[in-house]
Amino acid sequence: MTTGAAAAGCSGIDDSTGPVIGNPAGGTATTVPEPTTTLPLTQTPEYVASNTPCPAGLPEIGALALAEAAPGHTVTLEPFLDLPEATVMVFDPALSGAGSRGGGFVGDRRGRIWHFDVDASRGAVLGEGPVADFSSNTAAEHDQGLVGMTFGPDARLWINRTDRHGDSVVTVLTPRDGRSGLQGEFADLLVVSQTNAQHNGGSLVFGPEGLLYVSFGDGGGLGDPHHHGQNLTTPLGAILRFAVDDGGSDDASDLRLVPAPGNPDLGTAGDPRIWAFGARNPFQISLDAATGTLWIADVGQQCMEEVTVLGLDEAGANLGWNSYEGSRRFVGAELDNHREPDFEYRHGRGLCAVIGGHVYRGSELDWLTGRYVFADLCGGDIYSVAVQPGTAPDEVWSLGVSTPRPVGFGVDTAGELYVIDIETGVWRLTG
Repeated sequence: MTTGAAAAGCSGIDDSTGPVIGNPAGGTATTVPEPTTTLPLTQTPEYVASNTPCPAGLPEIGALALAEAAPGHTVTLEPFLDLPEATVMVFDPALSGAGSRGGGFVGDRRGRIWHFDVDASRGAVLGEGPVADFSSNTAAEHDQGLVGMTFGPDARLWINRTDRHGDSVVTVLTPRDGRSGLQGEFADLLVVSQTNAQHNGGSLVFGPEGLLYVSFGDGGGLGDPHHHGQNLTTPLGAILRFAVDDGGSDDASDLRLVPAPGNPDLGTAGDPRIWAFGARNPFQISLDAATGTLWIADVGQQCMEEVTVLGLDEAGANLGWNSYEGSRRFVGAELDNHREPDFEYRHGRGLCAVIGGHVYRGSELDWLTGRYVFADLCGGDIYSVAVQPGTAPDEVWSLGVSTPRPVGFGVDTAGELYVIDIETGVWRLTG
């Protein structure tokens, strides 16, 4: 992504090709048929829908100023890490014991990873140099780069990046040296072929049951021209769920990702790794452990941004793309199994791409407890909203703070939140 481009894949015109998708079981590639239309690009339904003015009456974000929504409360941003091009950051749960100020790892879009320690002022101190460097094998155009990072229940560090071929690669690394470094050896456990440098998704998170959730976008192209969102044979446009099989070994190279028990039965041709599908670009997903829900922030195409809150028992949920953009009809067949978003807002007025965050569970801003904190890439403003699945969302609050180009959020072991900005580094939300 260039500085002015959407890290999360804002809508943009392209005519990308290349429909070969990685096979679920690691055998030969599955070729997804090209759309049967012979219409010129500018006459295809996807192109037309993507360039049609948004209809009136779509839900606006309608954010209340914090002084009106929560009188007497304020939010400020404190500098935490000075690292331009930062895209991902995680705190190490193994460093959260008594007497520890904590620390973790932060990465930039070029695939370099640093260790950081938290100092007495609650700022962070970076190590002298990267503890891992994948920059020679990481593509960093449009939505590519190092885009996902999390700790697994095995205390290893998991990352998702785009390699030099443009494919998404999930890699596991093992901390060493008192958890301030990473072993030189690493294991690539998943490779998904991408059709385009846009809409790659890439977020990953472990659920309370130890299963791994990984998000993938539709692979790019205006309006999903390859129809990946509703194609159950491809991992593109889907949230995958895996069990981690260690084979009884402590060696990371022996780990295997296998389709998780309880994944939906999608038929003999379906990809058994798919847990939910019908996504355009779920650039950020997060887990709210308190409610056992997965929060999926899916970047829209033409008019709508959406957030869907799925219980971990909602295997097989169809988020609707590209038949729907949010709750709005887009192209293709009407669906009888569309799982509508729990929160959505239209583009315009500095809004273009939702940057998913976390449900706040800290203590410093306890008046935000239970509210989902998120941002929008284009305006840079940070918001919160209370969402209960199946009911209309509560009012949106503008928290009165912003960064130039937010691309993600981090959460420390105490539940406090951090916004990751690709231009200015990492900032801590506090009162």
